[in-house]
Amino acid sequence: MSETNFQKELKFVADVVSALSSRMGQSRLSVITFSDDATMSIPLTMYQSTPEFINKVLNLPWNGGNTYTDQALEMMYKQFDSFRQSGRRSVGVVITDGGSTNPFRTTSVVRKVKERGITMFAIGVGMSINKRELQMIASEPVNLHEFMVDDLDGLNMLRSTLVSRLCPGTTKTPSIICSSEPADIFFIVDKSSSLQSQLNFDKELQFIARVLDNLVIGTGPDDSRAGLISFSTNATLEFGLPTYRTNDEVRNALLALPFTTGDTYTHKAFNIMLNEFANTARRDPRVRKIGFIVTDGQSTDPNSLRASIARLKQTDIEMYAVGAGTFNSEELKMMASKPTNVFKVDELDDLRTISVELNLKKCKVA
Repeated sequence: MSETNFQKELKFVADVVSALSSRMGQSRLSVITFSDDATMSIPLTMYQSTPEFINKVLNLPWNGGNTYTDQALEMMYKQFDSFRQSGRRSVGVVITDGGSTNPFRTTSVVRKVKERGITMFAIGVGMSINKRELQMIASEPVNLHEFMVDDLDGLNMLRSTLVSRLCPGTTKTPSIICSSEPADIFFIVDKSSSLQSQLNFDKELQFIARVLDNLVIGTGPDDSRAGLISFSTNATLEFGLPTYRTNDEVRNALLALPFTTGDTYTHKAFNIMLNEFANTARRDPRVRKIGFIVTDGQSTDPNSLRASIARLKQTDIEMYAVGAGTFNSEELKMMASKPTNVFKVDELDDLRTISVELNLKKCKVA
């Protein structure tokens, strides 16, 4: 997240507090920021002046870093423990644009939060959100406590809905309904020898799983479908577009994929994808065709890859290319449909920092 986007988050918090000011009574407010660490930016205090609190919010510094959601949630519940009073509600609102860096510990901390009866609202921004994690953080019923918007500018649409749910029984406000446009998407994953281990291969798979969380997989005309192709010395169609019918089925099959070894014959994976799109893609013009490759090296046969890319350019397939490690930048540019569809990181661990916008998710006021 950039400093500009961080300021948009702070502005949203300030606007919500301003809208709540006439209803808060003797409420106490706090702000915790998190990246590599969690910081008690504003302790839980009874502010007599809303402008004073808002001024403090708008002047909080941006740090950058990873997404240690678990540390922020732990700091929150410990603060509530210190100030707990009978009859007073404890409410937390998490705003995040990515999945937790330590998802296993986040799961453990969320369990402690729920045990304390803290009402949690979870707001996800952008396409790199872990939908499953967001639902885990949100209180029941999840549909009233979880929100997703395409980008930080979309938070403006959410303000009145959040205010009404933070203070129920006041006024009825519109709801934000988000859906996903239909797409047929093939993920192409590199499992050549340069990855060295199943652990490193799993980092690729987990990254793809986070992208998958932003799709709505199903069998209806408005749902998306996903297939998976792996490649090293040979390329393999691991599963096709019609094979799995839910997000969970696709995710489970993806994360169970074993690591092999071999060279990097990228063009073989492209040829399978092109044939599969030709034979199994839906003919409905509303359904977008998307290819999404993750690789940690350059092609063993660049001439054959160029020939496959030439075939690709004759189709309506949108191509995204992600390189991690010793990739060939020129090959990534050739593979991607446009420069903004190219993503690069120095090592596999940095894949968790990438925010990929497939622009399939649409939200409207209802």
